[in-house]
Amino acid sequence: MKKMNITIDNETRQFAFVKGNRPTNAKTVKAKEKSIKEYGQLSPITVVKGEDVYLMDGHLVDLDGNDIPDNQTENYYAVLDGQHRLVAYMNLKMNLDDLVICEPLNVEMSIAALIAEMNICTTSWKGTDYMAAPAMTLGVENKVFEFAMHLRSKGCPLATISLWCTGANTLKPKDLVACVKNKELPKAFVEAGWYERSVKWYEAAQGKFTDAFLAKKYLITHLIKKFSHAANPVLFSRQMEENLKNLTPEQVKEIMNPKTDEGQTREQATFDLLDEYLG
Repeated sequence: MKKMNITIDNETRQFAFVKGNRPTNAKTVKAKEKSIKEYGQLSPITVVKGEDVYLMDGHLVDLDGNDIPDNQTENYYAVLDGQHRLVAYMNLKMNLDDLVICEPLNVEMSIAALIAEMNICTTSWKGTDYMAAPAMTLGVENKVFEFAMHLRSKGCPLATISLWCTGANTLKPKDLVACVKNKELPKAFVEAGWYERSVKWYEAAQGKFTDAFLAKKYLITHLIKKFSHAANPVLFSRQMEENLKNLTPEQVKEIMNPKTDEGQTREQATFDLLDEYLG
């Protein structure tokens, strides 16, 4: 690799990504491949040493998204800016010796802040992209946030994640970005009461419905509405978990692909079936 502004280093480092940074997009990678084939690499890929990520309470994943042990971080460069370019370069099987990398010019910024600023300056973040901020600053485990990150990996938008994790539309991009500065998770992740029941519903539903259906708000909206009117919330939660597990394949198929009556929307037909089969 051709290195610009790189301090004394281990020459055998491999590339890794920072856990929690937004994933690569296949369409964008294809566009980068086309550009690189025609014009070559136009700008350096910005990296930091893997151990620097760990020292700032971050973690690494390999290019396939698998966790890298913290005691192996010194074997990697963590890509802060240029994930799509790197994947495109490797897909094209180009010689990595010709790849140009550099370290950030501002050495005083935190790694999380660098990633946020670099991404915002290139392609604007949206929705769940903002979850990269708390993911990269979280120093301790938080089961609600881990659930949120799982939902993100399944393609759930931020609004749906908020409903599953908190029972309300409380998660906002500005609160997630604020984590970079205050190094604390949004308050929505602190209270685990709603999560304790909703994760059981989700696990029961995941064995029945597709990820694409669960990424929509139909099921969780139905559950929230019914829960709010339950005379016995504890009993309702247990019963709903069982009802989800007992859904037949035919019922699930009908819910996900409802037939509509004249004047009835697909959304209303879906809610009617959820009410019929789940109660």
